[in-house]
Amino acid sequence: MNRYWAFLIAAPWSGAGKTVLASGLIRALVRRGLSVAPFKVGPDYIDPAYLEAAAGRPCYNLDSFLCPGEALRRSFARGLQGAEVAVVEGVMGLYDGIGGTTRASTAEVARLLGLPVIILLPVKGLSTTAAALVRGLAEYDPGLDLAGVILNGVGGSQHEGSLRRALEVEGIPVLGALPQREDFKLPSRHLGLVQARELSLSERLEAWAEAVEKYVDLEGILSAAARAQLSGEGPPSPKSPQRRFRLAVARDEAFSFYYRENLDIFTEAGAEILYFSPLRDPFPEEAEALYLGGGYPELYAERLAARKNFRKDLRKRLREGLPVLAECGGFMFLLEALEMEGRRYPMVGFLPGVARLERSLQALGYREVRFRESSFWFPAGALARGHEFRYSRVLNGGLYGLEVRNAQGEEVPTFGVCKGSVLASYIHFHFGGSPRADFPLGAGRSP
Repeated sequence: MNRYWAFLIAAPWSGAGKTVLASGLIRALVRRGLSVAPFKVGPDYIDPAYLEAAAGRPCYNLDSFLCPGEALRRSFARGLQGAEVAVVEGVMGLYDGIGGTTRASTAEVARLLGLPVIILLPVKGLSTTAAALVRGLAEYDPGLDLAGVILNGVGGSQHEGSLRRALEVEGIPVLGALPQREDFKLPSRHLGLVQARELSLSERLEAWAEAVEKYVDLEGILSAAARAQLSGEGPPSPKSPQRRFRLAVARDEAFSFYYRENLDIFTEAGAEILYFSPLRDPFPEEAEALYLGGGYPELYAERLAARKNFRKDLRKRLREGLPVLAECGGFMFLLEALEMEGRRYPMVGFLPGVARLERSLQALGYREVRFRESSFWFPAGALARGHEFRYSRVLNGGLYGLEVRNAQGEEVPTFGVCKGSVLASYIHFHFGGSPRADFPLGAGRSP
């Protein structure tokens, strides 16, 4: 693998401002004429859209549970192609992993990929205690390459001076000091940040980049990034797929949650991807299979319900055997209705049940799925990994053809169906860690 600059932005806890900083750093480096590959640690869909907009190229997820071992390195290699710099945004706090461990944490990904780590430290209300926090982060895993600290929320020159003096004792460089600014915050909703496509992002990105150029030591960061120890295999070699097939992929404001690597894997398996909008477009006539990703169908329930002819046409095609992979919001769209605050909105009606949006979180965590039934997508007995994050549940729904366990191997209740041409559930699958690189396994069979 060729040499690249690479570094990872981490924080001691969630909500520290990693997405804004990473986006600003990416745009600042792009403004310097560099080609920047953006990455996001963990199973998130929303943050990658900000990073992608900043870089002007796709963002890849790095997740050591979904893609263990060499699969993680393949994910990194895919995203690095043609880039000079890799900027990785961490997830949660630096060491926060599965079940009180560092498994699948930001630190684990940094260690596995040999990435120097820069800590974004929120310092509002802190002085010398900032040094204690940094010392704790450094000493918890001495093998981690902690390259420096960026202070976030500095209250003025006096505050910055006291923080720098306290941190000098720890011997870790201060690579920047960002002031308290309202435009460093992003709006959020029940599933996380508001999607990048919903905001006027261009002006924000330029403002963040200007702040980074003014308050952050970019030369120091690139110097640290040169220490990255990148190793492992490169991106997968192109293969001749068993057959070509046309895959319709729903993509608009309501359905936008897709791992970029999944789309790559489909393409490598022979798929010609046909993007369409369930909110606006007719279903592609020539499609031989359908991928309905997650998103926010509940925010657009009235518009989806109003598309009677589209829903009728899609229901007919599915009943005729059109293979469908539907995840979370896409699964909800295939049900009879979506219920919110006592009102029901008719959906496609291909699968039985009503998705009711609740006020509290209904499920969250990694999932390991074994397929009890053969389908177009997987043979019986196959294993895949994914993630579940939902505020809804299915009335009169169940789980058919799937066995679902969490990261600790415990069986968990959820909803979905796998049979024949249908794989639809609340699980967001990541196929980068699947044993077969020529996914989908059923692509050689006629739909």
